[in-house]
Amino acid sequence: MSNDVRTALGTHEFFIGMTPRHLDAIATLGTWSDHPAHSWMACAGDAADRFHAIVSGRAGIEIASPGRDPLIVATVHQGDVVGWSWFIDGQPWQFDVIALDDVRSVAIDVARLVDAYDDDQELRHELSSRLLRVVASRLKATRLQLVDVYGNAR
Repeated sequence: MSNDVRTALGTHEFFIGMTPRHLDAIATLGTWSDHPAHSWMACAGDAADRFHAIVSGRAGIEIASPGRDPLIVATVHQGDVVGWSWFIDGQPWQFDVIALDDVRSVAIDVARLVDAYDDDQELRHELSSRLLRVVASRLKATRLQLVDVYGNAR
């Protein structure tokens, strides 16, 4: 395990409070991943084989629709994670993710992570709880964005 990956995850907002045993297990699955500004971190429909813990920079989560410009629906920053589609029965990426700045992340190998949490129910519970908080937060942000765009229509 790379000590600097372990250190980065230990201070990353998503992983703070995780047991040292679980943090060590996840850190062995992570590698540094650098994405220059305006490069794709992921594309909708691709296999979701990585889970990114953003260490620096910003990335835009966007959707594309035929005949329209892509729409950034969320921006992730240091301390955020991106790429949880895999968690729901190995779904592919549901959105495109583009580096808005130079982005540095710890990319966690999803296949190995699934193997690890299949063998450790406590780790599965810990990841599930944390990922559900991310999903809830993103849904709330999307709702607020829609209210800003469409007003308080009832």
